[in-house]
Amino acid sequence: MDAVAYGEAYNQAMQGLEDMLFELENPMAQFKKSSYPSMFQSYYHKYEHAITAIEEIYQSEEDPEGWCGKLAARLADLAEAHLNSIQKKSKREDRLLSFNMILVTYLFPAILEFRGRSAEPVTDAMVHVWNQRFKTTIGKASYEKIEEGFHRKFCYITTAVCESLGKPDDCYELELLRRYRDTYLMSTEEGKALVEEYYNIAPTIVTRINKQADAFGVYKNIWNTYLEPCIRYIEQERQEDCRRCYMDMVLELKGRYIA
Repeated sequence: MDAVAYGEAYNQAMQGLEDMLFELENPMAQFKKSSYPSMFQSYYHKYEHAITAIEEIYQSEEDPEGWCGKLAARLADLAEAHLNSIQKKSKREDRLLSFNMILVTYLFPAILEFRGRSAEPVTDAMVHVWNQRFKTTIGKASYEKIEEGFHRKFCYITTAVCESLGKPDDCYELELLRRYRDTYLMSTEEGKALVEEYYNIAPTIVTRINKQADAFGVYKNIWNTYLEPCIRYIEQERQEDCRRCYMDMVLELKGRYIA
């Protein structure tokens, strides 16, 4: 690649990466079984030129690993500058959650969807730098893996909360809660009834939360009030305390969004 072509590809990659993070507003709004596939494909094709440029530079670089780090740092720098411009802490936290959601459900899957040689190393570098910079625990997943999740009977509310916090589908917290559901709750008739009611109402609750302007704030409150305590109870082998907390969550959300 000559100097002119390199410069053009470099500019396309850097500007495209910025647009991929900042141009998508309210990422939770279309994160539903019915709308996510078309929304993702639209996002992917819109920014395919930027992903192509990233791949071209990666293949021409003498130090491709260094290029991945530079790209990851650029992404984090842009986000950090934007977050620092927000004075109110709660709004700054909500914006970071929005960035996390964009990365996990759109930006990373789009780069992986291209299936270039740069896909894995670039996304790995971005995950590493982002988590270090913002003290988060986001991961990466392909579009196929995310879309597949919509067709499985999974923990709707807890998954939606974890996604909003940038946690992948196989994160420690979700796996722990699923094991608790399958091994403890499902071992009693009372527990089975609670799980059955949860699955009857949870999709509607998630849909209604996603329609709210402050969906991230709602999910963050569910995490702080119910899910994080549930996780601590399970870790301490306080299974009944977890069940009561879990039941309180179901009843409170049912009263707010279903009744």
